[in-house]
Amino acid sequence: MIKKRFFATALILCNCVAMTIVNDGVADSTNLSNNNVPSYENGILTIPRVDTPDQIGNYQDAVLKLDPQLNAWVLQQVDPAQFNSSNPRIKSVDVFVINDSFPTQVFLQVTGDFTCGEFGQINTGRKENSFDIQVSVNPIPQGQLCTADITEFVRVIQLDVYRLSAGDYQYNINGGNSGTFTLTKDNKFGECGGTNNTDEICEIEVTTGS
Repeated sequence: MIKKRFFATALILCNCVAMTIVNDGVADSTNLSNNNVPSYENGILTIPRVDTPDQIGNYQDAVLKLDPQLNAWVLQQVDPAQFNSSNPRIKSVDVFVINDSFPTQVFLQVTGDFTCGEFGQINTGRKENSFDIQVSVNPIPQGQLCTADITEFVRVIQLDVYRLSAGDYQYNINGGNSGTFTLTKDNKFGECGGTNNTDEICEIEVTTGS
């Protein structure tokens, strides 16, 4: 019974991963932060982050093991992420738009603090003109006591703004701490052709030898 339950959960996670990979190829892309890319070694598949339609990084640190008899992946462990406005507490967000070089770069400097645990993943995603950022705290291991100690942090988050059009963009962190920034010009150069998108037709005439 336990094996069946793990197998069903593994299928759900794999579907979520597949959906995330598909979304990476379209405008509403979700980029991985902190090198949180899946890895495989010795029959163990580790997936640091799994997105769902409602939540960036909803599941973290999923570990699946290939069962040759079932010819399927069996879930070994996964941590459902919990995000709220109080832990971590975001105190301030400073926006830095670097316009004196091309392409333009955008950074968010996030200052805050948390209790009971250690700093976790930072994950970002975008839907149209809105960036969704999730800063997580890993809970303390089971059996350990939580202290009243407060840990302060400062993190710089780079937003993936390459290929975006000029315009106004919004961001929010853990469902709040929102703000805006502006790209004054289209943030793309040196790419054209190879797709059915008429906006990507090369302006340079391509000739072939006779």
